[in-house]
Amino acid sequence: MRRWLYAALILYFSETFATAGERYGAWLLEYPRSSVVTLSIALNSEVARSELVFICDQADTLKLLAILAPLDGSFENWRDVVPVLARKRGDKLGPFDLLQNWKNGNEYIFLDAKDEVHELASFLKAGETESEKATDFYFSKGGDAGFQSANHIVIDVSGFTAGFSTFEKTCSSAR
Repeated sequence: MRRWLYAALILYFSETFATAGERYGAWLLEYPRSSVVTLSIALNSEVARSELVFICDQADTLKLLAILAPLDGSFENWRDVVPVLARKRGDKLGPFDLLQNWKNGNEYIFLDAKDEVHELASFLKAGETESEKATDFYFSKGGDAGFQSANHIVIDVSGFTAGFSTFEKTCSSAR
């Protein structure tokens, strides 16, 4: 399990992806290797970049993973488990809609349980139907500050449903 995870992360972060891919709104579906399919969205600012990526590796057994890489250099949390709170963008004052415990990869966080990845995907699909078409993610930057000092990432969910549907079909059909 860990061997696959490290291989997928190295593949992703080495930026060896082909530049061609299918676009679904701001989401990009790519095929970096014959057994790997990715669906990602990159968030760029003038000083940093964040990414949310779904990875499917069909080699041996089907593996599904979600990775959230915060703004460059903004994540220094050393805890094994990182709580992530999410809510639909239009619901700024309401309670959080989703709480998940992601695993720490030191400079990024990830989900590797298939049910939790599907729960996240369902949440993002539901957010696409909202008028704001965006989702807010909050998680601690590090230390014991908790959410007083939190990373805040806004994910544009426009096109996610179509992109994830193709991602799932491609992921399961190549087996």
